[in-house]
Amino acid sequence: MRLQFCNNSTEITFISKLWKVFRAIISGALDKMKTLLGDAVTLVQETIDAHIKCFFVQSLQLDPKTLRLEVL
Repeated sequence: MRLQFCNNSTEITFISKLWKVFRAIISGALDKMKTLLGDAVTLVQETIDAHIKCFFVQSLQLDPKTLRLEVL
């Protein structure tokens, strides 16, 4: 169990670092489209960030459903 936890932790750390690279690439692409999309660029970026945050919360099992199950 400890080995599995360590492996999961390592993977999440790697994913977190990789996300920073992907976010920079996505931000750069959206910046170039700002003249075409206008303020929608900010909305797109915020939506992507919200989905990624949700992914990390679920992958770390910090969502309310999982936390309730741990208490039981």
